[in-house]
Amino acid sequence: MDEPLVGTPQQNYRFFYGASLSAIISLVVLFVITGYTAYTASEINEVIKDMNELLPDARNSLRIIHEMCIHENFTKSWGNICQ
Repeated sequence: MDEPLVGTPQQNYRFFYGASLSAIISLVVLFVITGYTAYTASEINEVIKDMNELLPDARNSLRIIHEMCIHENFTKSWGNICQ
């Protein structure tokens, strides 16, 4: 039990503190990534709410365009939206 795990006692301490430091850095990086993901998810939630408000207007606009395209008034030209 008095024997060092890696080489000399000084090398053993270096290995221990190096492994501890890398574990702490990994934990900090994990927290940063988790925080950024939570922020992005909240932003996406707002975008989805906005899209749900706009979709009924878009559907109504598409219905109007469809009616314009099937209307029998041949004197009007709507471009290539009716293709």
